[in-house]
Amino acid sequence: MHSVIYIFALRKFRIYFTIFFLCFSTLVQAQTYSSEEIVISGLGFARFSVALVPEKSFTDHMDAKRWLRIIDRNLCWSGVFLVTDSRYRTCRTAGGNQVDMKIMLKLKGTVTDNGDLVPKHLMLTVADNDGVPLFPLELPIRKNRFREAELMDLINEMSVQLTGLKGILGSTIAFTLKQPKRRKIIARINTHGKKLAAVSRNKYINLLPSWSPKGDAIVYTTLSRRGTAIMFNDCLKVVGCKYRPVKLLSSNISAARISKNFLSVSGGTWFSNGHKLIVTLSRKGNSDLYEFDRLKRKVIRLTTHRAIDTVPDLSPDNQHLIFVSDRSGHEQIYYLKLGTKIPFQLTFGRGSSSDPVWSPDGTLIAFSKISSGHSQIHLMDPFTGEDNFLTRGRFNSEQPSWSPDGRQIAFVSSSTGFDKLYIMFIDGTGRRRLTRTPRDFEEGGPSWTARKF
Repeated sequence: MHSVIYIFALRKFRIYFTIFFLCFSTLVQAQTYSSEEIVISGLGFARFSVALVPEKSFTDHMDAKRWLRIIDRNLCWSGVFLVTDSRYRTCRTAGGNQVDMKIMLKLKGTVTDNGDLVPKHLMLTVADNDGVPLFPLELPIRKNRFREAELMDLINEMSVQLTGLKGILGSTIAFTLKQPKRRKIIARINTHGKKLAAVSRNKYINLLPSWSPKGDAIVYTTLSRRGTAIMFNDCLKVVGCKYRPVKLLSSNISAARISKNFLSVSGGTWFSNGHKLIVTLSRKGNSDLYEFDRLKRKVIRLTTHRAIDTVPDLSPDNQHLIFVSDRSGHEQIYYLKLGTKIPFQLTFGRGSSSDPVWSPDGTLIAFSKISSGHSQIHLMDPFTGEDNFLTRGRFNSEQPSWSPDGRQIAFVSSSTGFDKLYIMFIDGTGRRRLTRTPRDFEEGGPSWTARKF
């Protein structure tokens, strides 16, 4: 798959800037590999600084201040923008003319006989520093209000225009949810903590959700007295869908059949074609990684070691596997190029490392590492070995999951005393609680897809 680098230059800006991004037909992929050289390129994660400039038709509206707060929130949570005088400290930029662009706010509609404006549309026009329009975007107003979901779509479109990557506002995060005295289920929620809904509907314990590349299906692991199973569910949005999740793989706890059947199954991570996965299977008491073709129902063994190999994650180009193994004495992260047999250790030290996930462009790895008795989120460049903390505190932060555009990370934190879902920017700033569940509800295992439900 060939990558193309686009350059977006706004010549009217007082501060010239260039945006590099990678455009692909099916997925974001920002690296090539060969046996002789490694070429690394990727999206710069700097955010655009913008000033909101309301025109008189906007400021005269009775809901102008509230609308400004909603627009500010969505620009911030998109991960693409800094906003002059934002209500959010981590998205705030200083005032003045040193901004990348302006967003002009104007109401359009019909004028009554009394000279009052009945707004029909809110116009958000992206302009340069001199106020010269670059492109307009239009938001419908019905019954004197607009829907925030439509504003999300509009800002997502703005993100596409400026970066070439689809915006993530309103996209979906699957996770495990445990209510007191109930079993864990797989649930989903959007980026604004809304549209909470159950994905799994069974009497078992449900774990490890993983979205398919297109977001039109999900796999997860069930745990019951009969053992474990990997379930496939592609009936996620159709109202009244009568199809049941399909069991892809299941364990067999019958002692008489131990030699021929897997005792434990869990996972996994998807190939980009959506037909294959890499899963953890335990046979004869030994856990290894296997490639599984869900259409042909065939498995191919990838690792062969007496240690426990688990938590696989496959790179966007389907060539590079990272996973967790205790073969060094305690849990560390290893790297294996598919087609080879020898994995390489990526993390070291006394503290255990786990939960590795490739960034959407395949250049970085987010993972969790135990330090001073608590698990924290780290960001690693596997090619240079550079390793940076993203979280700190006397509580656990773990189980990272990348946003589809690679600008944000969902994770689990126990800062409230119970495991809850949070989102942050990839520099560790902008941390915010995603859900509003009761205090004693526990959440975990996030998996992020660009699709909306």
